[in-house]
Amino acid sequence: MKNKVGLLAILAVVIVVVAVSGCSDNTSSSSNNNASAISEKGTKLAIINNGTTWAHVEMVANATHKNGTNMTFWADTFIKPNGNLTMDLSQVLGYNNEPLPAGTTIRVQSWKGLFNTQAGGEGTLNIGFQGWSNTRYPTSSAQVTNVTFNPLTIFALPANVTDSVAFMATTPEELAKIQSIDTTEQEPLYEEEVIVVNADGSVTITVTRPPELCRAIASLV
Repeated sequence: MKNKVGLLAILAVVIVVVAVSGCSDNTSSSSNNNASAISEKGTKLAIINNGTTWAHVEMVANATHKNGTNMTFWADTFIKPNGNLTMDLSQVLGYNNEPLPAGTTIRVQSWKGLFNTQAGGEGTLNIGFQGWSNTRYPTSSAQVTNVTFNPLTIFALPANVTDSVAFMATTPEELAKIQSIDTTEQEPLYEEEVIVVNADGSVTITVTRPPELCRAIASLV
């Protein structure tokens, strides 16, 4: 990632991100779950890892903030096997405990890869994106958009990643503090998605560019 013209490196500031269930109303608590960081009514995005290796998803997203300005935010995520994490989009975009307005559109460019505690071999990326609003946890009607790709090389997990986590940044000042812990070669799969909030608070996630290997960075600069 550090080769992406300094724009996309591991993000050092962790905000509004927790490892809570993205696929059921799981109210159990543990040292890995900080449900209080997720708003009750806000719009959320979960990444669900259905695979047997760690999934890495790096996202660069463009959307309109509550104050009317266009903003870019960055999320660099690691999700453990059969794990998930949830990001509170309402908090990122300034709405706090309010669902995002109907018609809100978030355009995402993302890079993906596979990791394990030890590098070696190949595996299958098998993840799902799920969005919802108005409840802390997704209801059974919250749609999941699945993404699979095979094969991908498995790289060594960064030593400081021990649980599902997302590192996020929303300002150039935060980006200036970034220190990279992975490389472009470790996230070889490129894809584009569009996230749209519907009138009832439900979320539609559409893959607008299917996964492909070795996507050039030129579209970002």
